[in-house]
Amino acid sequence: MKRRIWTLSSLAVLSVALNATVAGAAVRTVYGVPTVHRTAVVVAPVVVVAPAPKGVVVAPAAVVVVALPSGYIAVLPAGYKAVMVGGARYYYVGGIHYQARFYQGRTCYVRVRL
Repeated sequence: MKRRIWTLSSLAVLSVALNATVAGAAVRTVYGVPTVHRTAVVVAPVVVVAPAPKGVVVAPAAVVVVALPSGYIAVLPAGYKAVMVGGARYYYVGGIHYQARFYQGRTCYVRVRL
């Protein structure tokens, strides 16, 4: 879009330069000495430049921070191992067992003592 506007403005300037007409010189006398003043008159065709449409800014989705109760974590620490104890799945990392639970529609992990 910027390139199109730049091209249109360049064409407008070029057309003004090519179609310009310059009026003749006018003679004046200043302090008894004739001087020549050149007056440039530029005649250009009417060029209509449409304004560029406003850009659309898309904001990222708002991050919802859910406060978890004490002992709950949202993400397991790195290096966890899934273990089965009594038919239930637990996640073991750093000497602590975690159990997956749902809290307000999200999966989170609770520290448990086995």
